[in-house]
Amino acid sequence: MAEVTKRYAVVTGANKGVGFEICKQLAQNGIMVVLTARDEKRGLEALESLKRSGLSDYLVFHQLDITDPESIASLADFVKKQFGKLDILVNNAGILGVTFLFTPGTEVNSSDIQSKMTDGNYELAEECLKINYYGAKRTAEALIPLLQLSDLPRIVNLASSVVMLEGTGEKLKGVLTGVTTEEKLNDLIAEYLKDFKEGLHGSKGWPTFTSAYTVSKVALIAYTRILANKYPDFCINSVCPGYAKTDINLNTGIITAEEGAVTPVKLALLPKGGPSGLFFVKADISSSKESSSLLSRQYQWQKYAVVTGANKGIGLEICKQMASKGTMVVLTARDEKRGLEAVDKLKDLGLSDNVVFHQLDVADPASVASLVDFIKTQFGKLDILVNNAGIGGVKSDLEALRAAGFGKPGAQPNWGSLLTQSPELSKQCLQTNYYGAKRMCESLIHLLQLSKSPRIVNVSSSMGKLKNVSNEWAKAVLSDAENLTEDKVDEIMSQYMKDFKEGSLQEKGWPAFMSAYILSKAAMNAYTRILAKKYPNFIINCVCPGFVKTDINFNSGILSVEEGAESPVRLALLPNNGPSGLFFVRKEESEF
Repeated sequence: MAEVTKRYAVVTGANKGVGFEICKQLAQNGIMVVLTARDEKRGLEALESLKRSGLSDYLVFHQLDITDPESIASLADFVKKQFGKLDILVNNAGILGVTFLFTPGTEVNSSDIQSKMTDGNYELAEECLKINYYGAKRTAEALIPLLQLSDLPRIVNLASSVVMLEGTGEKLKGVLTGVTTEEKLNDLIAEYLKDFKEGLHGSKGWPTFTSAYTVSKVALIAYTRILANKYPDFCINSVCPGYAKTDINLNTGIITAEEGAVTPVKLALLPKGGPSGLFFVKADISSSKESSSLLSRQYQWQKYAVVTGANKGIGLEICKQMASKGTMVVLTARDEKRGLEAVDKLKDLGLSDNVVFHQLDVADPASVASLVDFIKTQFGKLDILVNNAGIGGVKSDLEALRAAGFGKPGAQPNWGSLLTQSPELSKQCLQTNYYGAKRMCESLIHLLQLSKSPRIVNVSSSMGKLKNVSNEWAKAVLSDAENLTEDKVDEIMSQYMKDFKEGSLQEKGWPAFMSAYILSKAAMNAYTRILAKKYPNFIINCVCPGFVKTDINFNSGILSVEEGAESPVRLALLPNNGPSGLFFVRKEESEF
C-alpha cells in the first residue's frame, strides 16, 4: 500500500544530463524517483552516483525503452506494484536526429554545430519522432491510469526553444495552437515523414535545420495542450530547460545540466491550481523576485484576452476581431445563457479554437475571483484585459421615446423627461462602469504581469471628458494628473452619491443629464492615468469607440459595431513601444 504522504515520480532518459539532474533535485525534495534509462548498465551507474550523494532512500532504477511497448508496460506494472500510484511523469528522453561530421576528439563550440551537422537521414528522422514524440506519448498513455490515483498529478514534457526560431517552416505555423486532436497530429507527422523520405521536406515548407527534432518538439508541445484539455484535473506542461551542456549538443550549451533541471522540477512540483497546457522557457534563476513565480519566463504563441460585457454589441465584436487575429479570447457576460449564445455565434464563424466563455458579473467580487481562478488554471497568464461592460444608469420609457421621434433625422427629444435617474440606478452605474473595471484590473494585474506585452483597454466615452464634469471641485481634482490618486477619485464618487441621495445634485453643480454615466467614465479615464503611471511596463489606455449603434443608446448611433470595435482592438494589440496613459476618441488621441 502506497504511503499517503509520499509522492512518486518517473523520469525518462535519466542516466545523464538534464534527466539525471531532475532525478537528483526531485529526490532532494523528498520525492521517490524511478530513474529510467534504455541502457541498464548506465542507468545503474547513474543510480549509484546519486546514492553516493545521500539520496539512496529516494531513488530506484528501472530499465525503460520508450519506443518499446513491452518495456513501457513493464515499467507501469512495476510502479503499480511498488507504489500503487504515480504523481509525476517527466518525459525527458530525446535525441537530436542528426549526424555530426566531427572527427572523434575534436574540440567543438556552438558556432561549429550547424555547419558540421547533417539531417538528411530518413532512418534517423523516423527514430527521432519515435522517441521524442511517440515515445513520450506512449509513456504518458500507459501511466495516466496511475497518475489519476494521485492528488496532484503532474506531467512535464521536455521540449525545446528551437520551435520559437524563425525558419521553422510554413507547415508548422499554427500547429501549436491550431491542431486540437491527436489524430491531426499523427496525420501531420505522417505527412512530414512522407515528404522527408521523398526528399521534398524543404520544398514543402517543413523546417530544414534539425528538421525531425523541430517537428517532434512542436508535436510534443501541441500534444501537451491536447492532453491538458483532456485531463483538466492534471497539471500538464511542456518546457525548454535552456541551452544546457549535454550530449545532445556536444556539451556546447551555456548553462549547466543542474541549471537546466530547475524549471522542469518547478513544474513537476507545481501546487494545486497551477497552470496547465502551457509551454515554458527556462526561468531566469538569477532574477529573484520574478523567477520565484516561475511563470516570469513563460513563452506562448497565443495571446490570452478577457473582454467584459461581451455577449453583444461592441464587446462581442471586439472578441470577434481579436479571435480573428489569433488571440485566445475569454468572452464574458453576466447572463450565462446569452454569453453561451454569443460564443456559438463566433464558433459558427470558424473561431471555435480561439473563443471560450466564462460567466462574469464585474460588480460581484466572488464572480471576478472565479474568473481569475479559471484564467490562472487554464492559461497561467493574461495578456489583454478589455473593460467593456457598462450601463447607462438611467431608466427609459421606450414608448415615450418612439413618440418623441427618437432615432429619426432632425428629432430633438427632451431627454430630461424621457430618461430618469435615481440614486439606486446611479449606484449600479458606478459599480459597473467604474468600480467593476477597477476590480477587474486589481484582480488580474498579477496575471498580466506574467505577460511579455500586458495591455489594458478601458472602453470609455466622450461624455466622460472633463468638460462635461460640471462640478468645479470634481473637475479640478480630476484635472490634476500629477496628484491624482485612487482615493481622490473614490472621494468624488462618494460625494456625488451623497449629494444625489440628499437631492442636491443641481445645487452642487453635478451634471443634470446622465450624471452617473458621465462621472463613471470620467473616473475610469482618471483611473487609466493612475494605473499607467503605477505600471510603466504595461500599456494602459482608455478609448471612446465612437457613437456606435448599441443597446446603451437604443441603437441610435451612427457607427456599426464593427467600426466601434476597431479602436479598442488596435489598442489591445499595440506593440511594446506603444503609448500608455492616454485617452483616445476612436483612433485619435484626445485631451481628457
